[in-house]
Amino acid sequence: MPIGNSFKNRRVGTYKAVVIPSGTAATRPDSPVFGSFRFNTTAGNMEVFNGTSWVYMALEGLTGVAVDSFTGDGSTTVFGSMTNTVDSETDILVFIGGVYQIPTTNYTVDSSSDITFIAAPPNGVTINVIHNLNSTVV
Repeated sequence: MPIGNSFKNRRVGTYKAVVIPSGTAATRPDSPVFGSFRFNTTAGNMEVFNGTSWVYMALEGLTGVAVDSFTGDGSTTVFGSMTNTVDSETDILVFIGGVYQIPTTNYTVDSSSDITFIAAPPNGVTINVIHNLNSTVV
């Protein structure tokens, strides 16, 4: 929304509401600005432009976090299957022995719900994969 424009308060009976931009997924702005938000009538969700893509905002409340635990053996680099399918390395948090692992630098994920480490985690060390941090499902 350009600077200088404002939202209009609408009165419905004795109640007021702010009307925000809305439209279908196909009618999203061509050159959105970081932080732009709108109601997507195709998805029925609020969405915000994060500087790269349009993402849905959580509807309400908290989502359940899932944690997968594996144990390194010093030679295995592929672990799975994880509880949830992961679309991107940045959708999860990964710790080996309590040490945070950097997405794409230390590990990758694939469509079969497996996680692959660049180097095999040490023998007997716990691997924790935390899911649902990006979820908008209530």
